[in-house]
Amino acid sequence: MTYLCGGLAVRGHQITLLTLDDTVPDFYTLPASVTRARVHLPSFRAAGIFGGMARLFKLTRALKETRPQVVISFMTISVLASCLLLHVPYIYADHLDVRHLTYSRKWEILRNFLLRFAHSVTVLSRRDLQFLQENHPGWRAQVVYNPALVPSKTEYARPAFMKPGCNYVLAVGRLTSQKGFDRLLPAWKTARKDGWRLAIIGGGEDEQKLKAQADKLGIATSVDFVPPQKEVFSAYVHAQILAMSSRAEGFPLVLLEAMALGVPAVSFNCTGPDVIIRHDMDGILVPQDDVSAFSAALTDLMQDEQKRRAFGERAREVTQRFSLENYLDDYERLCQTARLSA
Repeated sequence: MTYLCGGLAVRGHQITLLTLDDTVPDFYTLPASVTRARVHLPSFRAAGIFGGMARLFKLTRALKETRPQVVISFMTISVLASCLLLHVPYIYADHLDVRHLTYSRKWEILRNFLLRFAHSVTVLSRRDLQFLQENHPGWRAQVVYNPALVPSKTEYARPAFMKPGCNYVLAVGRLTSQKGFDRLLPAWKTARKDGWRLAIIGGGEDEQKLKAQADKLGIATSVDFVPPQKEVFSAYVHAQILAMSSRAEGFPLVLLEAMALGVPAVSFNCTGPDVIIRHDMDGILVPQDDVSAFSAALTDLMQDEQKRRAFGERAREVTQRFSLENYLDDYERLCQTARLSA
């Protein structure tokens, strides 16, 4: 949202970012040219059956106050319902592998029905596009790849959590099952060697379970669990390898950001990484769930500094392959056609 709002504002558009929970402070800073709006909505579960209408009314009123000509949303049911009530064209940006999304049956039916009224649905891979064209032909889906940003600086200070003299395998993401850190830890048990550490940056509901798993595997002394970092780019710069152990992804910004800074990656072969990483050119793709192969790939790169350097140099090409300008062009074009069709 930060990239999209800031980029479109620079191009002269009036942008408002509306979020639905006013109890949480912003983690990232928005450009001053972007208007910031908040509304606090209870969850569907907290609102209950009768509170759902009040929730929809509150959201619709907050959305109306922004006076939108087009809405781009990373959420579906509530926002799209409000847009239909306001007769505002709606673009839904799906940022996960659509084949792995799970809903209750009633919400799935409602979501599938409402998305037929969206101006367009953007997905992150041609595989997702094909899936939607076959299963939901009325959704008007198209691919918009996430952008890889050109680094803003050439030098970054080494983060305090990185011990002097150590090489680092870095993993970044919420500590949830989807990110697969429970598979990374056994792989690290086999791959670890003197002078190397694994740093996992993120927070989430599985934190204590993962720490207990590291203790049980006997690797806790070589693993650092690090809270979310605003200056995560400095961690990428001083890391030697990025490890992506996800079970499912959309088009992961973590991978794009790290590769843009010249970090070679080892990843399970799920949607997103399989498009971004060019196997054995700028990283290594490993068959899903093959923890032994993941460990072997880590070991290969950890032992071969020349290969890491070569992969890292080619990884920087990701900023040309998936540029911010192309990303903004795509959404600007969608907004223009949505306005004309309203």
